[in-house]
Amino acid sequence: MKTIGEIFAELKKEGLFNEFSYLGAQSMLSDKDILLHQLQSVNKDEYVYVENVSNYNDILKGEQYNVMFDIKDPKKYQKVVAEIDFVSLKKSDNIGLIPKGYGGIVRLKFKNKVPEMVKILKQDWSEKLDIKNHTYLYFTTQEVIDRILEEIKKQENPSI
Repeated sequence: MKTIGEIFAELKKEGLFNEFSYLGAQSMLSDKDILLHQLQSVNKDEYVYVENVSNYNDILKGEQYNVMFDIKDPKKYQKVVAEIDFVSLKKSDNIGLIPKGYGGIVRLKFKNKVPEMVKILKQDWSEKLDIKNHTYLYFTTQEVIDRILEEIKKQENPSI
């Protein structure tokens, strides 16, 4: 069975990420991390800082997402209204763009409350990643999750 990473690689080859974006997050930033990186404190009911490792597309300030999902179970995706309002490659910069292939710090603003699902991310940079308790979250669009679910369905039902 293909992993989500393999499915993403296939969708990249098809050019899906030239049209639709996504953001992968491996951890949230704690208050200590926010101070360490000289970032602006935020209302945690509306905003969250996340660490992105790498992407197949540029990460741009102003990008909007309407879906988030846990890499372990994309079928349980949640609808959200979220927008990137800050991106940083290095301590305290705000360049508006993280080039594809690079990672950095991203701040997401949620129209409603920050979803509980973000609690499955590693909550502090000093914390060791524990795959039993932590996971990766992806923020994307309905079009992307529909394609991912289509690929999963093909694997589960090869006759389709």
